[in-house]
Amino acid sequence: MASLLVRAALFSILALASLNIDQIASLFSSEGAVSNSVLLGQFLHSLTWFAGAFLAISLIELFLWRGMVARIARHPVPALLKHTVALIVLVIAAACVLSFVFKRDVTAIWATSGVLGLVLGFALRSMIQDVFTGIALNLDGSIKEGDWISLHHRDFLNEQYGKVLDIGWRVSRVQLEDNNVVVVPNGLLGTMAVTNFAHADHISRLQVEIVLDFDVPPDRARRILLASAKAAANGEGILKEPAPLVLIGDPQTYGTSYIVRFWGKLDERSPSSLKDAALDRVLKHLYAAGLSPALPKEDVYFERKPKRLLNHRDIADRVSVLSRTQLFSNTLESSELVDLASSINVRDFAAEQSVVLQGDHGQSLFVVAEGFLDAYVTNGDGVLRKVGHITAGEVFGEMSMLTGEARSATVTASTEVVVYEVERTDFQHILDKRPDVAKIVSQIVARRQAANVEASTVEQVVNVQDHEVALTKRILESMTKVFSLKQKASVSTVQSMQS
Repeated sequence: MASLLVRAALFSILALASLNIDQIASLFSSEGAVSNSVLLGQFLHSLTWFAGAFLAISLIELFLWRGMVARIARHPVPALLKHTVALIVLVIAAACVLSFVFKRDVTAIWATSGVLGLVLGFALRSMIQDVFTGIALNLDGSIKEGDWISLHHRDFLNEQYGKVLDIGWRVSRVQLEDNNVVVVPNGLLGTMAVTNFAHADHISRLQVEIVLDFDVPPDRARRILLASAKAAANGEGILKEPAPLVLIGDPQTYGTSYIVRFWGKLDERSPSSLKDAALDRVLKHLYAAGLSPALPKEDVYFERKPKRLLNHRDIADRVSVLSRTQLFSNTLESSELVDLASSINVRDFAAEQSVVLQGDHGQSLFVVAEGFLDAYVTNGDGVLRKVGHITAGEVFGEMSMLTGEARSATVTASTEVVVYEVERTDFQHILDKRPDVAKIVSQIVARRQAANVEASTVEQVVNVQDHEVALTKRILESMTKVFSLKQKASVSTVQSMQS
């Protein structure tokens, strides 16, 4: 504002001086020489024109750049645009000085400059396009520094993900995920398709695609994939809300395409990193369910086709699922796994349905074959709090079944769930034949419980090994009572464990 007032005052003084040039000339020349008056007049008139030009530049800066344009663009106007407009104003002022002060014909000058401008414009058309595209990008704000974008161009083999470092007057710099910096001419950036993942909250929807065999039922595929997406939403960057979604895509020649959609924060992780985290969970859940991505159907079979889809009603497939769990994988022999798989119940639960309730005296444990569950604990003040998640391939409810203790948490299905229920009587048959299984099971359960306690408490356990041994002893003693194990066997097991 101070600069504007100074320029306005200077313009006013020079304008008044130009209007009274004769009186001013008489003060500095003897006998009012005409030549001195003319020279002084030309000088003052020229200064007045240029002072007016600088005043006009200040007015444009105040009312146009900082006022109307700044409100529309919502960020500062590029300096290049300001300088270009200022140069045009000064050129117009110079032309007016030549025409009105020195009485010169400027038509030839305008014609010559027009031809020269055409020649230069044609020669520098790419650079001019880059400059004005850079100005447009800065003004409209469609792409800003710090935005994650994807570049689509016919010369690229694949779309390129990158973070915008800056948008200059001629080029823009984009840092790719491999930390290489790509310098893109603004003219090219303005003509290619650009996906901008960043908004005001930097939350964007992403998706990964997986193809499964045609014989996989759609409801089962949706259940497994939705569970994997919800499991991935517990990591950094992938959001729980809005909730993930699974859609059926276009059929492929070798299977059905499924699209897993989720939302992520692009200011925390890159798009490829978020997709990698989601796809990692998808593949792990498929493996736990005995599924794999579809293969091209070009196999030539000369023997029975290998099984690619587990059937939870089939004994052999149940054995396959049980053998992948930590509790049974190195505990039971093959014949014992077969006996256990023959007696267990396969149960289906709908989303939001409770599988076990806190405080109940459970008679069974559960093996998650498919799905995703949440664990809740009710505090002393009656507030329900989520404490963890249970996913495919994991076991829950074993403490209540083995020791007779009440359920320590309420477990609710977050998606549709398929679980194997192993009742206490089923496990009793195994312990009757081989009591030493009790020691192995108690050690595994104690190790899991000790790890959970250490992870959930703020204070570190002083001696994890001693805590685990004490917990194993307590579990084994409870199992001795619950399953009526032979006293001799249990005593010898405890003594060997302590040694």
